[in-house]
Amino acid sequence: MKYKNLNLAFLYEIIVGFGCIMSVAIWGQNGLATLGLIAIRPFVLQKEEIKDEKSYFTLSYKILSSSIVIVAMLIIAVFIIINFLPHLLPKLPPRDKILFLLFPFFLMTHGVVGFMYNQKK
Repeated sequence: MKYKNLNLAFLYEIIVGFGCIMSVAIWGQNGLATLGLIAIRPFVLQKEEIKDEKSYFTLSYKILSSSIVIVAMLIIAVFIIINFLPHLLPKLPPRDKILFLLFPFFLMTHGVVGFMYNQKK
């Protein structure tokens, strides 16, 4: 089963991810509770059978691998900034919030990459 409107599903991920990033920035780790909004998606969006499984799973693999690479590059950049460029530390969020921002950032990145790949298709 897949969502009938994939663009809407990816847009929902972008909105929830961005909202969670903002709530973590405001309320700290308690803001992660907004990730619960992603659980509403299966009830709101319609689903349909997958007709061409190979192309669908290929698309899913590309989206997931691209998102993981982007988040890995973010982790490496933050590590470099923290350890080797201390004059840029004031431009980063506080260290205790950086870890809590990773999953919402991945969710938002997954939505953006999926939206872009789905537009090319």
